[in-house]
Amino acid sequence: MIKKGYLILCLIFGVHHLLDAQELLKVEGLIVNENNVPLPNVNLRIKEQMSSVTNNEGEFILKFPEALNKDTLSISCVGFQSIKIPLSTVSGKLRLILKPRLVDLAEVAIYSGTPESIVKKAIKNIPANYAQTPFELVGFYREIAKIDAGYLSFAEASLNILMRGYGQKKNKDFIIVNKERNLKKVGNEVVNNPFKASLKGVPFVILENDLIQNPGAILGERYLAKYNYEISGSSSINGEEAFVITFDQKDNIREALYKGTIVIIKGSYAIASIDFSLSPKGKQYIGSDVPFVLRPLVRLMGYSFQKLNEQLSCRYAKIKNKWYPQFYSIATTHHVKARKEHIDGNLQLSAELFISNVNGKPLKKYDQADRMPRDYSFNKNAVDYSDDYWGDYNFIKPTTSLKKIAETIK
Repeated sequence: MIKKGYLILCLIFGVHHLLDAQELLKVEGLIVNENNVPLPNVNLRIKEQMSSVTNNEGEFILKFPEALNKDTLSISCVGFQSIKIPLSTVSGKLRLILKPRLVDLAEVAIYSGTPESIVKKAIKNIPANYAQTPFELVGFYREIAKIDAGYLSFAEASLNILMRGYGQKKNKDFIIVNKERNLKKVGNEVVNNPFKASLKGVPFVILENDLIQNPGAILGERYLAKYNYEISGSSSINGEEAFVITFDQKDNIREALYKGTIVIIKGSYAIASIDFSLSPKGKQYIGSDVPFVLRPLVRLMGYSFQKLNEQLSCRYAKIKNKWYPQFYSIATTHHVKARKEHIDGNLQLSAELFISNVNGKPLKKYDQADRMPRDYSFNKNAVDYSDDYWGDYNFIKPTTSLKKIAETIK
């Protein structure tokens, strides 16, 4: 599914204006369920202006201008009740408990359509639901590459993204790097890349895997009949009721497809989120992820790859009656062998991009020289791993384990 060179080939081959002069405040804390289990990827939003997500340990931080302190922090997560907190009442770090949202199975049963018809209507309604003209995003990006326990790459960046809009198929997206860092040492271990190459252009790979823009093997017309769909429940996304639909490839399909969950708003049929990974039913058909024309070259170089798993998440937020990207996460695992480098292990590549701000129109025109090349590699070496490095830019908090090993760099 992962498009255009794939993450594996990215490894081998290959300004946002700060918030004027306003003083910035911040809200931070931890979100858990009733069993005290941290909740990842919880959406936090202040009006339609600022947003953030929790990390894999349920932690979050959101910086906002003092002028918004009279507004409300909205918190939502699929399967849980949404909550709202006046920002003026917040002091210190928050610890929030989300309660599960009880599914009304009778309400789900009343719906007369099929889950297939819901998905098809959602696809049909894409032009009405998603921004069709160019817009600007401000986001935070993190990429990590490892072979077993050894780090190959560890990079982060604040980005401005000029998206062409979901109705502009011929134009291209552009990215501007606001600030970046690339660790050359993780803990006491030097980042050692035996491939002698770096991850290149992965933010573009993420954007190319936006399923609203590029339906691929999930929402592509010729793939819909290859899946079984089921309405597994309902949810609420910022006050709007939604269908929760699960899908998996059919038993008789002889190719490696996917299983996952799609959340679709009941009123507008907008797709609020898609999460999926490779289906166990098709794992025997998994390929190497190396395009046919490049396979002889890869063999000559002594590389051998076998894909083991692939995961992707796309989440969207509604702003002024249109839906925009909010969060992307992509991860692959390959078994890799390299004769020259004496490598035989699992190569894990992951990248995430969360959007903190959406501007309906680009705030300024960027020169060609400002734009990130499509084969760009983040190469500004970090001298420390402090959260203060990002200044006024919003970012995803690193997990405790990640922060612990990274902060020991000298």
